[in-house]
Parts: sequence; structure tokens; C-alpha cells
Amino acid sequence: MKKWTDEEGEEFHNSDVCYGREYAPGSGTIDVAKISIRGEFPAGGRYGCVGTHEMAVVIRGEGYIDTKAGEHVDLKVGDVVYVEPTEWFRWGGNMDLIVPCGPAFDPSRHKIEEMA
Repeated sequence: MKKWTDEEGEEFHNSDVCYGREYAPGSGTIDVAKISIRGEFPAGGRYGCVGTHEMAVVIRGEGYIDTKAGEHVDLKVGDVVYVEPTEWFRWGGNMDLIVPCGPAFDPSRHKIEEMA
């Protein structure tokens, strides 16, 4: 078993509007992050693909997730969303999320591309 305090998470900043803390046990099989979204990420009409199974629980605020395939889902506190490893998506709004990933998030697998 492993336990972290809030401050023990590894801080990250994907952009000015997407930031948080990651908690990873080091096995590579799973991790979880506390993520704050304060706008659109990725911005500028782009989408991201994380290369892992990703789920998100909205714990504060509201927003949305858009997919490159044209889906739009509004999100509010208590909602849970699942994103497949190959799905291109973007977040928007003013919300805080708890996001577990399996396998653990790896920045080398995270891709961002322009909207087609």
C-alpha cells in the first residue's frame, strides 16, 4: 500500500489552463491525477490523444469534453467520463477532475494535433 498527501503529488502544467498533480505508484500500470481545467485544452482548435485508458470524475465546477469525431458532452459535478486510448478529445470549462489512467500516463504517448 502507498499513501500520498496532496503536496506529495508531482506537480505538472500542461498549459496555463490545464494543470494539477499526479500520483503514481511507480509500477507503470496505473496512476491518478487531480487536474484543473480553466478554459479549453488543448486550445486553438486542437485535440489531444493520451494513449491510455482515461476516466475522469468531475469534483468541482462544470465544463465539457469534445471529441474529434464530433461528440460533445456537457459535464457537471458527479459526472464520470471514459476516454479510449486512441480517441482524440479536448476539455473545456472551469472544473476540477480526478483522472485515473491505465497504464499510467506517459507524456511520450500524449499527442496533440490540429483540428481536421
